[in-house]
Amino acid sequence: MTEPTREQILDRIRAAGVVGAGGGGFPAHVKLDARVEVVLANGAECEPLVRVDQQEMADRPAELLRGLLLAMAATGARRGIVGLKAKYKTAVERLGETIRQRRLADRVSLHLLENFYPAGDEFVLVREALGRAIPEFGLPLDVGAVVSNVSTLLDVAAAVDEARPVTHRLVTVTGAVREPSSFRVPLGTPLGALVAAAGGPTEPRTRLIAGGPMMGTLVPDDGQPVVKTTSAVLVLPEQHPVVQRRLRDAKRQLQLTRTACLKCMMCTEICPRNLLGHRLYPDRLMRNLAAGVTEDLEAFVGSFLCSECGLCAVYGCVMNLDPAYVNRTLKAKLAAAGVPRPAPPTKPERVFQPLRRVPLPRLVARLGLTPYDRPAPLRPFERRVPCLVVPLKQHAGLPARAVVRTGQRVAPGDLLGELPEGKLGARVHAGTAGRVVEVTDAAVTIEVE
Repeated sequence: MTEPTREQILDRIRAAGVVGAGGGGFPAHVKLDARVEVVLANGAECEPLVRVDQQEMADRPAELLRGLLLAMAATGARRGIVGLKAKYKTAVERLGETIRQRRLADRVSLHLLENFYPAGDEFVLVREALGRAIPEFGLPLDVGAVVSNVSTLLDVAAAVDEARPVTHRLVTVTGAVREPSSFRVPLGTPLGALVAAAGGPTEPRTRLIAGGPMMGTLVPDDGQPVVKTTSAVLVLPEQHPVVQRRLRDAKRQLQLTRTACLKCMMCTEICPRNLLGHRLYPDRLMRNLAAGVTEDLEAFVGSFLCSECGLCAVYGCVMNLDPAYVNRTLKAKLAAAGVPRPAPPTKPERVFQPLRRVPLPRLVARLGLTPYDRPAPLRPFERRVPCLVVPLKQHAGLPARAVVRTGQRVAPGDLLGELPEGKLGARVHAGTAGRVVEVTDAAVTIEVE
């Protein structure tokens, strides 16, 4: 079989609507249109309770390595590295065996990580696997690397070898449910249907978090749809601290910051980006807010550096404050005010320090999630869902432009939304057969046949 050219690889990835499945949603055809030395497959999956990447690596090692090789071909990389935790024993064994069987050891290797948070942050992974520090405001490209989530690389393999678009997503459903599970479902499936398939909640009043407990977002209702970046649905009692932290409004956050911050610097001491040599100082931001100071521009602009990993709030602050929330708010306000994100420095000004490797079991205990730290095996999704609401924006950039009309019948894989010409975005496809019953600028609704 003739191998596809670099242009063919990128064109097929673009046509299939492949985006970063790890959460960022950056279009893969843009990310892989680069020249680098190494491609890192990110299988660290450091968010507590999430299981999908480790399951994918264990169940589909050959497909993952094929996706990695295609990403290497697109970028001209000479090396491919799969970064995953040593505790994922089945995945490590099966990937290692596949590398040996296919005689890839001269090009592809595994980098085994300890079980700490946030091992999956791409800045941390590059430092762990390559010993290189990405400059502040920079990208892995600045140190000769591209980092891609393992689920993204599986989509790359399907797009290039089978012309199969991204229509489904593997999602872990866990927390206060009767039967924690992982389901592969069509995009647009309501989160509530996944919770029901996992046996339903075990508590009378629960809330849903899309993603993990550290960086996931609280969803307004269980009708919210699965999108390309949905890795988990976490079901928790409404009064659980992980939920309550997300329910604080902006005024309450500011009030707590002004009245309770001890100026102890623990948030900065634990910050992974600060320890990588970046000028991100959460303690200065908190102190400035508490005092009403606006002159410390370096500290405020430093909020652009925050990965929002949440360690400062969950593990650093003894007063239950949330510097990550403050950074997120400041980033939005700076962007709205037209303050640009600074360019990477030509020469790093600080040397990175040893990371504070927060053991995952300890973090799970700190979050109050130990009772929910259970296996979530892959199970078939057998519930009938009458309608899928497929968002036209499931990625970084502009929403896709709907190309279907009300009343039109669609088949699995049919194009629903085209990416805007010359703009950053991604295509969107149907995951099931049905009839289009509504088309808006935000979503296409399909009545499932």
